[in-house]
Amino acid sequence: MEWMIKCASKPDMVERRAATLQAHIEHLDKFKVETRYSGPMMVGDGSNANGSFRVIDFPTRGETTSYIETDPYTLAEIFKSIDIERVFPYTDLRQRNHTQTDGHAQFVIVSRTDPIPVSRAPDAAMAECLARHADKLVFAGMLAEDDGATGTGALYVIDVADRNAADAFAADEPLSRGPDGRSLTIERWRFGHV
Repeated sequence: MEWMIKCASKPDMVERRAATLQAHIEHLDKFKVETRYSGPMMVGDGSNANGSFRVIDFPTRGETTSYIETDPYTLAEIFKSIDIERVFPYTDLRQRNHTQTDGHAQFVIVSRTDPIPVSRAPDAAMAECLARHADKLVFAGMLAEDDGATGTGALYVIDVADRNAADAFAADEPLSRGPDGRSLTIERWRFGHV
């Protein structure tokens, strides 16, 4: 099962994060097989990290929780919050297999809906959106409750020229625009150590 982990940092953690980086990398190296995506969430201009985003493959939420709770960043109390959510991938590309475009930025987009049945494959509207944006897409999938039956939204990782391009992608994203759509977040991210 794949899981999205999003961690938000407490304020003023730049020095603590830097002091813990090597231990964090050593922790990540223990989970190369399980890691699909891993990297820092960034402030808007990309100058500093303000969190962490990962897509991890573990059989249970418990193993996913143990993984993030033993990360040196967590042990150093860098994060103010840690969110874990199940995800059903619509794409099979892993971070290490994606070729970044020079000068581009990466963004994590989370589109929330009211509860809907899980779709393990994209419906027609989603498939059309993914096809239109294939050149920008790094990852796409449906977010879900742990039971695997109830969908809560969609997760996208995109590689685009700038925030305006991320906004344009989000404007075309079907779940947040549909009748059950409720919210959409766009956050800067950067490929990290995998």
